[in-house]
Amino acid sequence: MKIARKKAARAFIGLSLLAPVFLLTGCFATQQDLEPMQSDIMVLEKQFSEVQKQVARAKYAEEGENTPDKLKEIDSRISALETRMNSLEAQIRELKENQAPLAPQPIPPESNSTASAAPAPQAPQPTKGMVAAQDAFNQAMDSYSAGDYDKAKSAFDAFLKDYPADNLADDARFMLGEIAFARKDYAVAVKEYQKVVDEYPLADRVPDALYKEGIAYRMMGNQDKASESFNRVMDNYPYSDAAKKAHQELDKLKGK
Repeated sequence: MKIARKKAARAFIGLSLLAPVFLLTGCFATQQDLEPMQSDIMVLEKQFSEVQKQVARAKYAEEGENTPDKLKEIDSRISALETRMNSLEAQIRELKENQAPLAPQPIPPESNSTASAAPAPQAPQPTKGMVAAQDAFNQAMDSYSAGDYDKAKSAFDAFLKDYPADNLADDARFMLGEIAFARKDYAVAVKEYQKVVDEYPLADRVPDALYKEGIAYRMMGNQDKASESFNRVMDNYPYSDAAKKAHQELDKLKGK
């Protein structure tokens, strides 16, 4: 298993290094030459993502009769990806060697002006809207921490109405699920957690929302739905903390 994970990591590093090489080569080769390789790289990245998921599932799996065969299959797929990646690297090297580089650009003469150099650009500063959104969110969290769920719910609802595009919006929606969960209103909690997944699919809160959705289903006695939510966490976010906890919950459901 360690060997499979190491090879997976090596293949991932190779793909990561290959991408900038491809971009740089665009200066020397024609678009017609590079388009097939660009397509191949996209396919390799997708295939590697699938292999990552398989490695994660094998990591969590109990040792049994099928485990060695599964690891052997994963190892074979990783080797095939490495072979294809090496082939693409060789093609890119050949293109670089056969194409003439662009003519160097002339260096502009030094200015004799005594004017001071332009100041370096500063990092963007928080806007008034961002500060107001953070303050509103903090106040809602204070109410939640104090156990005043009615006030916290009203505050998070107002936050989502006033700042629907803020980067804390997914957290606010998740907290509405937490409030319902704390009140043991598990059906409402499930709806709020699912809204996190549906409305903010790329947010950091999605793995946690799926995990808590599974817990809420379990509290409702719906083991099938609970298992479905836990499996979604493990399949889509295999390296998250939520996936580790979901695996433990699945073992409990199976009576292990």
